[in-house]
Amino acid sequence: MGGSIHRTPSRSRHKPRVEVLYELFLVEVRDRLGSLGLYGEDLEELVQIVFTVANRRTAVIPRNDEAARRWLMEVCRKQVSNFRKLYRHAYEVLDPEAVADAVAQPEDPEKYLATIVLVQAAARLMPADEREILLRHDVEGESLHEIARWLGLKKSGAHVRVKQARARFVEKLALIEAQRRGQRRKRRFVPAWFMGVFACLWHWIQEKRAQWKRLP
Repeated sequence: MGGSIHRTPSRSRHKPRVEVLYELFLVEVRDRLGSLGLYGEDLEELVQIVFTVANRRTAVIPRNDEAARRWLMEVCRKQVSNFRKLYRHAYEVLDPEAVADAVAQPEDPEKYLATIVLVQAAARLMPADEREILLRHDVEGESLHEIARWLGLKKSGAHVRVKQARARFVEKLALIEAQRRGQRRKRRFVPAWFMGVFACLWHWIQEKRAQWKRLP
């Protein structure tokens, strides 16, 4: 009597998370790095760095694939920013005095910080959805296709929303600047007014002192 041996099927080996992300998003990572100005060997180097970072930080990568894709895109942006900050990538010259002669960035830190504060104040006055559109498209570098997919619109619709958000930002920025110019005018007026009152008061005191001296 022949009998068949029933074996419990072995569990399929689960791929490491970083391998899954590599298969899903390699093309998008390469495209994103290319859109940020990298090409050739530099681009391929940064591709490997991005997935190396992902491998080291697997525990914090969102489990949702779309959220993980956005996480990878942010890693791309940060790695390109770090790449460009390296002196050897910004100034590949043979001049030994180049480091000492290099102009500090930003050249005017106070003006730079004032601009940041101005931009933040204008952004806070915008509707949250328009602020998010500008953050994704103009800051994080997401394409119109990505914005359209996020909004559930066609590319043309996403283009309109981006233009509207930019126009709103310009409007709020102008409003903030006008308010600050008004505040500066008030600050100049108040000291002048106070000095006038102080001068009148001082003359009155001097006159009273003279009158007291003439009294027997």
